[in-house]
Amino acid sequence: MNEVSEINERILGRIFSEDVIYERIKDLCLMGSRFSGTDSEKEAQDYMLHFLRSYSVDVSEYEFEYQGWIRGDCSFEIESSKISQEFPAISLVLAPSTNGETIEGTIIDGGGGSETELKRIQDSIPGKLLMINSGDTEEGWLHRRIKYANSVDFGAKVFVFANHNPGQLFPTGSVRSNRIGEIPAVGISKETYELIKEIIKKEEVVNCKVNVSNETPKLTSKHIIWEIPGEIEDEVIVIGGHYDGHDIAQGAVDNAASIATILELARLYQRFNYVPKRTLRFIAFAVEEFGVVGSTIYTNDVDLSDVVAMINLDGLVGHIPKHITCCGIEELFTQMNKLKNQMLYDPKISKNIVTASDNYPFFLKGIPNICIFGEKPDPRVGRGYGHTSADTFDKITRLDAKLSLAFAFIFIDAFNRMEVMPKKLSESEIVKILKDAKLEDQLKLLEKWPFK
Repeated sequence: MNEVSEINERILGRIFSEDVIYERIKDLCLMGSRFSGTDSEKEAQDYMLHFLRSYSVDVSEYEFEYQGWIRGDCSFEIESSKISQEFPAISLVLAPSTNGETIEGTIIDGGGGSETELKRIQDSIPGKLLMINSGDTEEGWLHRRIKYANSVDFGAKVFVFANHNPGQLFPTGSVRSNRIGEIPAVGISKETYELIKEIIKKEEVVNCKVNVSNETPKLTSKHIIWEIPGEIEDEVIVIGGHYDGHDIAQGAVDNAASIATILELARLYQRFNYVPKRTLRFIAFAVEEFGVVGSTIYTNDVDLSDVVAMINLDGLVGHIPKHITCCGIEELFTQMNKLKNQMLYDPKISKNIVTASDNYPFFLKGIPNICIFGEKPDPRVGRGYGHTSADTFDKITRLDAKLSLAFAFIFIDAFNRMEVMPKKLSESEIVKILKDAKLEDQLKLLEKWPFK
């Protein structure tokens, strides 16, 4: 047995014999949401810095300014000939306030919010409060920000975003990226949505009143960055994940558990004097939940010439089966399938292009990138508990936490030891991948298409 495999076996043994990873997840969750601009965000930053320095890890901070947003009160009331009732609702992130006034008007249902669905009722939308559910559309799955942009383009007065999963859970999430949206946006539960739809069926006109107060200051945040020097020091693999969650939840699966994973990797690497083949640069990204803001600013500002690949962990823990997406890069997809037999257990490997997480800004710079997340058993649930108050640490088991940490360790080690990294992409190659996937129009709606 060579020295590398001995160290790897000792690290794996420590992962499964200790309960540290689960406690680390709970530590991060019990701080609160770590939502950008909150005290719990600052607490998480201090926690990571203290933890890493306690293990003599060389750590730095990258500070930046962004468009902040602070949640205020939200009221949502339905009036008809048969009912007059206020229902629980919350504002969506980066949605504007109603400036102390109540917006009132007819509420209608826009289904999944795709362009196809909205075109059928386009004459009815202008000036209305438009309900859109979070489930699949007639055009397939669409991101919430696309549904919001469609609603704005069709002339809606308020975007009412309804959860398609039961449980009286109100969905949140950003409506724009690093800027305030055009119209107010509120999240309601599936149960409220279904009730309103039934009332609409029985009555021609249902009135709705919305009042929202949010604050929109300019704020600063920071990424936490550390490196494990490799044998090949001038080739760097970035391992990233965002540490912010949404302010209504602990953000356990999305994404405290992934951050706990990379913190534990740092501890284990130091404990066993692990030396990777290529340098590993770990980044705990801030302000991801505002539309992938933090990593976008970072990749536009720093020199990435030494970065040969990026591995993004977003929702890594929470479901034991893993999904490795290769961002439409054929060479990377082929390499991952060859690497499959070296992994802890078989993951799903796809060419899917993840555009709403911290890997995407690296892709736009031509850097081969991977996003790894836990694969839900039923894709129809979408985010499931994600972006609701139910994203809490009790959804994660100790076994899941340990298996996910072990999976990440083995995968990163095997990926790093590949003889040849996939080549970087030219701008024309990036554009071709996105156009072949028919993502150009969607990315323009998301304001994530930087090409002429």
